Amino acid sequence: MLSRFYYFMVLVFSSLAAADSTYQETWEITSLEAPPYASSKMENGGDAIALLRDTLAKKSINLEVEYLPWQNAIKKAQLTGYLGYYPAWPSEMMPGFVASPTILNSQLAVITTQSNPQDFENLEQLFNEHKVGVVEPYIYPGVVEKVIQSYADSIVQTANDEELFHLLQTKQINFAITAPKVLNYFAEQQNLSEPKIVTQFTDSPLVIGIRNDAENKAKIALLNDLFTDAKPSATNYSRPKKLLLTYIDIPRVAPFKALMSDVYNDLNIKVQMQATPSRRGVLLLNAGIVDGDIVRSQSNMRKFENIIVVEPSLGVINLVLLCRKALPCDRDNLYNPNNRIMSSIGDIEILNEFDIKAEIIHNEDLSHTLTMLKKGRVDYALYPALNNDITTFKKDFSVIVLRQMAINTVIHKKHAPLVDEISKAITARLPELTQRINNDSKD
Repeated sequence: MLSRFYYFMVLVFSSLAAADSTYQETWEITSLEAPPYASSKMENGGDAIALLRDTLAKKSINLEVEYLPWQNAIKKAQLTGYLGYYPAWPSEMMPGFVASPTILNSQLAVITTQSNPQDFENLEQLFNEHKVGVVEPYIYPGVVEKVIQSYADSIVQTANDEELFHLLQTKQINFAITAPKVLNYFAEQQNLSEPKIVTQFTDSPLVIGIRNDAENKAKIALLNDLFTDAKPSATNYSRPKKLLLTYIDIPRVAPFKALMSDVYNDLNIKVQMQATPSRRGVLLLNAGIVDGDIVRSQSNMRKFENIIVVEPSLGVINLVLLCRKALPCDRDNLYNPNNRIMSSIGDIEILNEFDIKAEIIHNEDLSHTLTMLKKGRVDYALYPALNNDITTFKKDFSVIVLRQMAINTVIHKKHAPLVDEISKAITARLPELTQRINNDSKD
């Protein structure tokens, strides 16, 4: 009997030893409460955590996770013994940390409640006239952060996603910018209706913020091997039935709106057009929450990674200096620090080689610029003008042409499969555009 008991105990301890030896090493990370991606309350620790843990287990690596408020998690990950913090966006890499390859992708969207009856067709109005909640400790991806900064007066900061959900449900905010899955999780836990997506940003990668030192050098190499070659699941492009296009509300934009309406109609795609201040329109497009813009200067668009300039060009636009008639008007006005010149940010960037010394009054509402100039509120302005416009402007102002630029329609890169079709349709209809511009100038 004793020998049987001894044999049984040997088996038990042998099994325990075998279980312990399954893992050859243990990695430690910090994380946050952001279910379903990461949560100490979920059986699997969160879906993003589970994916990382399961992948490391294949290499006999155990993963230990410490859940903390996000800023505390980042701070603690600086200590010796920690791999880093996860899940994070690449925009959240702190000094001394490097981003791992993408572990998985997350959605980001503008979200509201199912009960919100408001019309969301006008995004400019949405951001300008309503409270929009964000999570203050997060450093959102660059394109999203720029949209948030552009509408800073409407933004409400919260401590975490759970507070964000509470403010949305109690109508203390009208909209939220976050991952839909997170708010859906809280809604399910409380037996509430899932919030609805108003518009979606481009998906953002989730990575590990890895402490970049000798201790983690081998781990970084292994993570690169494990995830760099991982191919994201292929997604088929779904041809849209409707696109949202922005445009700058300036004189002579009507022929371009008519052209692009016809072009997309040729492709059996309906379009909704929305006037948006110059800079904000580009930020919304680069973030992927609008689909395209009617017409933009080609040189201004090249620096935006998510925007495709569609050929052929729709023509040429002049960037001109407009001066009140009673004042001297030449390029020297740009270099006089006593002069005040009204301009959009984009136009100033185009003229960066001019080394402008005059005081710049930033204004993205270009129709307002002409009004201010006519009323004598400003003496000088930079303004985009078609060749036909210059003759008209000379009736009221002195005009100096500073640069000429090609203009094109632009579209978000998520619609890249449409580019060839759009190009062919534009080419076929370009003669109509010329006729429309000429007719518009006679009116």
